[in-house]
Order: sequence, then structure tokens, then C-alpha cells
Amino acid sequence: MPLRRLTRYLAREIALAVPFDIAMSVSRTLLSAQGFGSGGSVSSSGEVGVLKEVSGAAPVLVDVGGHTGEYTAAFLRLHPGGICHVFEPSERHFTLLESQLRGRKNVTLSQKALGAEAGEQTLYKDAEVTGLASLTKRRVEHHGLSMDITEQVAVDTLDRIVEERGISRIDLLKIDVEGHELDVLRGGRGALERGIVKLIQFEFGGCNLDTRTTFQDFFYLFRDVGFQVGVVQPTGRLQWLATYDEMLEQYRTTNFVARPVR
Repeated sequence: MPLRRLTRYLAREIALAVPFDIAMSVSRTLLSAQGFGSGGSVSSSGEVGVLKEVSGAAPVLVDVGGHTGEYTAAFLRLHPGGICHVFEPSERHFTLLESQLRGRKNVTLSQKALGAEAGEQTLYKDAEVTGLASLTKRRVEHHGLSMDITEQVAVDTLDRIVEERGISRIDLLKIDVEGHELDVLRGGRGALERGIVKLIQFEFGGCNLDTRTTFQDFFYLFRDVGFQVGVVQPTGRLQWLATYDEMLEQYRTTNFVARPVR
């Protein structure tokens, strides 16, 4: 019997022999070890491995969903000469972002969201400072939360920003906007097609249930603009994906990457 077939057989037999809750726990552990559900803090999610993929004396970071500045700060620790464009729409978050990054001549802070088109939208939050802020009112009662705090925020597009600021190269585009990552990519499709974006990191997880977006949507968008997609493992290793599979639809917070096909 081929090794792969034998492995599947043994795994199935073992799974059938244990209680449901234990089997589910083991499955979560195995998936987390591969990066699915291991998204979270920059220090423990493997995101530092993405930052190490960037090179050059003055690499350009576009941080969409800058929150309070943790990601940009980590980027600058590795790339002190880096040029950073940081976007964060929440007023309270932006105040904290300014306090962490204020005074850095190589950092431009913008109190706005990026999306599929420019305008104004409602931002929903469960607390004044939260990692769950989204342009969609998420259904999170199962976590004992409610998204009842709102504020009106400005929205721009990546393509408009690139044109206005004369950005000719983006070494790393980081997107963490709680379910609206696909909108950011659609609003920056021109930049993707022109090849000025060299590496993208984006989140996918439970918030995509609320925005009704699938990993398949991302996979084929990237395929159409000549990008390949990979998952960020907790060790910082990037596991590149050759094809799409429904098993990739794991709605636990996961960090993915994309880059132009070489």
C-alpha cells in the first residue's frame, strides 16, 4: 500500500476511535501548526518571517489597517530606513498610532480606510480600541460581543493613493481590515497588474463569513493578475500553494501571502 494511502487509512481509523471533541481538538492543533488559525500578534504568528522577505536599504511598506502601529513598528525594527504609508480609519486607534510613530520622517500616517472605491462608510466596533473594527457589522454574539459602536470614516483606494503620492514600488502591502481585504485588492488592481507590488500579506478568517468572501475569491483574483498565494506558518516559513482546494476555506484567523509569479 502506498505510504500516502496508508497514512490516510491509519489517520481515519484513529480518528474514528476517539471522541468527537478530542478529534476536533487534534485537528485544530494540526491546522494551527501549518498556520491555519495561528494569525494574531506579530511576534507569534510568523509574520516576522514575512518582514524578512523584504530587502533593500529603503523598502516601501503600505500598511492598510495600521491599528495602533504594531506591524509598522516591527517592520521598522528590521528595516529602519524603510518608507511607510500607514492607513487607519478609527479616530481612537489613529491617536494611539500617532503616539507610537509620531516624529518619524519616513512614516506617513493617514486617517482613512482603503477599499474598492473612494467615499465614506460606517466603521463598526465592539470597543473604543479593538482588533475587530470592520466596515461590516459583524455577527459576534457567539463570542459574547456586539458591534454597536460606530463612526463615519473616509475611504480611499490604493490606486488613487499610488497615483497621488507617486509611489513606483511597494515592497510589502500588508492588509488587515477585518473582512474587507478583497475590497482593498480590488481598489488596487491597477497597481497589481502593473507589477509595482512585490509582496502582499493579508488576513483571512471569521470576519470573511460576515462579508461573504471566500478564500477562493482571493485565489482566483491573484491568479488573474499573475500572483501565487501562500500561507504564513508560525515558524515564519511561507508555504506556497500550487492549486486551490476547498480545505483552504478555514475560517479561523490565518495570515496569507501573495507575490508575482517569477
